[in-house]
Amino acid sequence: MRILIVEDERPTAEDIRDLTKELLGDKAASIHIETSLHSALDFLSRHAIDVLLLDLNLNERNGFEILKQAVARSFHTIIISAYSDKAVEAFEYGVLDFIPKPYNLERLQTAFDRLQDSYALDTRALKYLSVRKFGSIDVVPLKDVKYFKGANVYTELHLTGGAVEVYDKSLKSVKKLLPRSYTRIHKSYIVDIRRIRKIFSFGGGRYEVELEGRDKLPVSRSRIREIRKQLDLAEKEE
Repeated sequence: MRILIVEDERPTAEDIRDLTKELLGDKAASIHIETSLHSALDFLSRHAIDVLLLDLNLNERNGFEILKQAVARSFHTIIISAYSDKAVEAFEYGVLDFIPKPYNLERLQTAFDRLQDSYALDTRALKYLSVRKFGSIDVVPLKDVKYFKGANVYTELHLTGGAVEVYDKSLKSVKKLLPRSYTRIHKSYIVDIRRIRKIFSFGGGRYEVELEGRDKLPVSRSRIREIRKQLDLAEKEE
């Protein structure tokens, strides 16, 4: 696991580094520290990472400047900040976890454990997806995404208006940020179960779902029973 720590107080950054080494051991292939927004952005332009540990106040500059760029990339972001009032907004933009200062070993462990979770807690799920486009960052509301389609290491966002945007995270990584109502219906597709209107069976283990707007997507035979169960629960909740 390649980790970047962005924290403007060097002693704090080194303490986070030491705790991370203690928790991850050999799983941490590299841990790098940057102490400014500029140097962090420069490092990210030249190196691939798996996890960003980010403070939101960098020499009195708002860490949201880097956050909106960070969450548009393939790695996961964990915030470590004294600004607990920013937690809700950070989760809405797609961070994996928010650790309030003063942090401790146990809380950091919980954050790293979330890398193994299959979905976000509904109270900590994103509302926006930051998409890198023509050198800038576009923000796409989650409610405008009809479904997610895997495209190798990226994910296609198929939008209600018909447009398709490319999100710089794998389908597996995206799933960790979405609310429980989003389910993987196929190795290549994730949908909000509440958008499914019909299930079609063609025999021989072939299934499809029809979404709002008449989009039809394939369903894995191994997932059909669970999807039907989720649909039943969703109808009862309505």
